Amino acid sequence: MRRPGAGRRRLHYAAGVIMVVGMAAAMVSIARNRTLTPEQLAAAQETQLGLGTDVLALVELGLSAEGRYHGDADGVLEPEAREALREWQADRGIDATGYLDRASLADLVAAGRQAEAEAEEQRRRDELEAETQRLAEERRIAREERLAERARLDSARRAEEQRLAEEARLAEEERLAEEARREMDRIAEEARLAEEARQAEQERLAEEARRAEQERLEEEARRAEQERQAEQERLEEARRTAAARLADPAQRQADLLEAAQRRAEERLTDDQLLLASKGGLAGTTGDLNWRVTLNRRSWTGVRSRGENVVGLDLNGRNLGGGIPPRLTRLTELELINLGGNRLSGAIPAELGALDKLEALYLEDNQLSGEIPAELGSLSSLVDLHLYNNPLTGIIPPEVGNLVNLKRLRLSRTEIAGRIPAELGNLRHLELLALSGNQLSGQIPPELGNLTNLKRLTLSNNRLSGCIPKALMRFESGINPQLGGVRLPECGRQ
Repeated sequence: MRRPGAGRRRLHYAAGVIMVVGMAAAMVSIARNRTLTPEQLAAAQETQLGLGTDVLALVELGLSAEGRYHGDADGVLEPEAREALREWQADRGIDATGYLDRASLADLVAAGRQAEAEAEEQRRRDELEAETQRLAEERRIAREERLAERARLDSARRAEEQRLAEEARLAEEERLAEEARREMDRIAEEARLAEEARQAEQERLAEEARRAEQERLEEEARRAEQERQAEQERLEEARRTAAARLADPAQRQADLLEAAQRRAEERLTDDQLLLASKGGLAGTTGDLNWRVTLNRRSWTGVRSRGENVVGLDLNGRNLGGGIPPRLTRLTELELINLGGNRLSGAIPAELGALDKLEALYLEDNQLSGEIPAELGSLSSLVDLHLYNNPLTGIIPPEVGNLVNLKRLRLSRTEIAGRIPAELGNLRHLELLALSGNQLSGQIPPELGNLTNLKRLTLSNNRLSGCIPKALMRFESGINPQLGGVRLPECGRQ
């Protein structure tokens, strides 16, 4: 049974215990504070402020604005910043503890914000100045571009004037050549009429002599016949002499015309040579933007170095003409890529004069005729691709002179004959593709000298004999042959 007043006594007891504990804690705290240094007390006060890095960064900016701190405003208050704070506190007669109280915090934050505002204002001034300089630079560049465009237009105008003058000169030469041809035709016609008149007169006189002399003796008739034949021979000789005299001026005129054309082409610039070749190269299907009014560096597929054209990269441009021989006047050419078009006709032998040519790509066209032996003079050539063309004839042995050649692709044409042993001289060759042709005979053992060869395809030909041992690593690219004949390794038949 609970005793009356027991609950009230427990409450009074608990309150007394709490009061005693509180007084004890207060006495301990007072005793501890009496033992802390001023710096420790200041540090504790600063901790109670609960400052974040953004506020501390403003404090560092304020110290920097006062000229006390030169570090980064990173909101950390490293020792250098604490030392700056002590100096600032000492100047203001505050305890130089190096820690913040509410008053110094307010002053420094205000100074930091002012410094931050000034920095923002300076940044805006700098951006305005930079924008002003940028606009001035753009105006200067625009002015220079206008001057350059004016110079280019002047150059184009001068080039056009030169072109027109050259066309006028060529037209005058053609006119003179046409007049000479007409004059020769007139002389030839007069000679023909004179010959016909002479023959008619001769026949008339002969008929009269026959009627008048038919009663003469047979011997006189025979002598008359001999004399007539002698006269005919003399007249024939005279006719041949006259024809020779007529032919010589014509030949001289043709030679002069050819020499004039050759001299004219030698004087043409690379631009003029390209423009003169454009129609023949493009045919009726190709679309080339080559024109005088457009800077050559913007011409389709034309690569330049200085004033010289060094490359024609016109792969897959739907060109439907032929390869103009005058392109070989571009003596600095290093690249000709006309693959993937509709070009027809023969491969010009004149290409052999391009001694700086490094790559010749004519694949996937409709080129016909034989492979010119003159291509063997291209001493700088590295790539020669003629595959997928209806070429005929043989592989010229002169191809073996291309000592720098690395890739030779002649697959899927109509070339026949034997594989030249001279191909074994191509010591740098890495790819030799001859599949899909009409090649016959044995595989030359000299191909085993091609130590750098990485790929060899000879399949689908009419080869016979065996595969040299040095080439057996390419056996899958050699067999099977047409008709299912497989070539064995030499020595294992």
